[in-house]
Amino acid sequence: MAALLVTLEDVSVLLSGARVLEGVTFTLRDGESWAILGRNGSGKSTFLKLLRGEVWPAPGGGRRLYHLGGAPQESHIGMRERLALVSAEQQEAYHKRDWDLDAGAVILSGFTDSVYRQEPATDEERRRMVEIASELGVDRLLPRRFLSLSTGEARRVLLARALAPRPRALLLDEAANGLDAASRRRFLEAVSRVARSGLPVVMATHRAEEVLPEMTRVARMEGGRLRVVVGEPGLPRGEAGGHPLPGPAPRAGEGEAASAEAAASAPRCAPSPLGRGGPWRGGQEAPVAAPLLHLERASVNVSGHPVLHALDWTVLPGENWAVLGPNGAGKSTLVRLLAGEEQPMPGGRVRRLGLPARTGLWELRARVALVSPELQARHRYEERGEEVVLSGFFGSIGLPEAPTPAQREAARAWMERLGAAHLADRRVQTLSHGELRRLLLARALVRDPELLLLDEPCDGLDAESRSALLALLESLCQGGLHLVLASHHAADLLPSIDHVLELEGGRVRRAGPRGA
Repeated sequence: MAALLVTLEDVSVLLSGARVLEGVTFTLRDGESWAILGRNGSGKSTFLKLLRGEVWPAPGGGRRLYHLGGAPQESHIGMRERLALVSAEQQEAYHKRDWDLDAGAVILSGFTDSVYRQEPATDEERRRMVEIASELGVDRLLPRRFLSLSTGEARRVLLARALAPRPRALLLDEAANGLDAASRRRFLEAVSRVARSGLPVVMATHRAEEVLPEMTRVARMEGGRLRVVVGEPGLPRGEAGGHPLPGPAPRAGEGEAASAEAAASAPRCAPSPLGRGGPWRGGQEAPVAAPLLHLERASVNVSGHPVLHALDWTVLPGENWAVLGPNGAGKSTLVRLLAGEEQPMPGGRVRRLGLPARTGLWELRARVALVSPELQARHRYEERGEEVVLSGFFGSIGLPEAPTPAQREAARAWMERLGAAHLADRRVQTLSHGELRRLLLARALVRDPELLLLDEPCDGLDAESRSALLALLESLCQGGLHLVLASHHAADLLPSIDHVLELEGGRVRRAGPRGA
């Protein structure tokens, strides 16, 4: 029998008074790997935090024991460095702080399990940093600013950070979220190599197709309860390379290829009473004569690194666009440019909604709404769900002043429509990635914008949430809202998206009608 690493015996977890995990029993042994499947909000992330010692078992409940050398112990001290983690949330932590760290410094921070390492690294640590970076093919990225990397590059750097201190187990929390097909394949291949080396891997994901052949155990998390569905190694593999999953079949649309069909066939939502022409503009539909967006030779540098190169692009009234391209193509930078959060280099020009070139960011935010991973990363853990939505009226993180009754009514109406009303009093720290994404969409819509900018809106969403979101966006487009949606998944294209801009290396590869 392989050596024990961690045992959980009938453990429950409370976060901000809410019971997130209920009666979890689990054993992690040396040399075995687990896939933990579950929808958004099922408790997967909290489960991994419980394993690492980032959250405590509820008082009077079960017991957590660590068996990482010597006598079993309940204390989590020293365990986080030995149970390494890679997650999309972890990547967001660097964006929250906006620290000017290079990729090498990020990898070195893994030795102390800190976002920023204050003490100097030893020669041995630096040697190991270079070694693991070379093994994962990110050695050329070591001097680059971490926040300037593409999502795929940054995620592999975080994998190197996790593996640098030679942990006893690797924990992955939706670690492939935000990656295009090529980057996801490369990342998962690296994880397969890790598992084959004998290092235990615990992967939490809502995508059944990410269950790797090396996963010797499979479990489902539902409503905070863990149910083992494949518990013996050596079972026959499914066509996707993972175990066949007994019990409920994966929901339709869990594969990327089925997402477009699911969005097209999903029932259409009724037009919103707070949609375009709603109460915040007096019920009047203002005609737009000028182009919605017009870029002339727009180039953008990020931290001195050229990302967009002399873009020429026009969006006309009545058009909805998808911006497609792999990780690192410049999609997120383009969305930030459209939102006014980046500025073009001298010689370039950006016009939005016919507004003067010197229009202030506050006035622009009243008419152009944005939902992006960077925005999600900036919201504070202590905020309540309703406060997140209400902050959209102020273009702020947190509430600078008390909202009016009308603003509260609008926020609650949008939360109800997006299926997020039950999150109103929940703290951000207790929310899943997908739950917070729904709140941020409500935040974007409360001011009745003319243009909605979405950067990878479906990443981190399970199949059902993804289909519901795409159906909602389709109904908004049919109601007159203009949309620019950036994604590396062609399956995210709604029926109402009639134009496509393809980026490659920060340049326009193709722009025109969809299907042309």
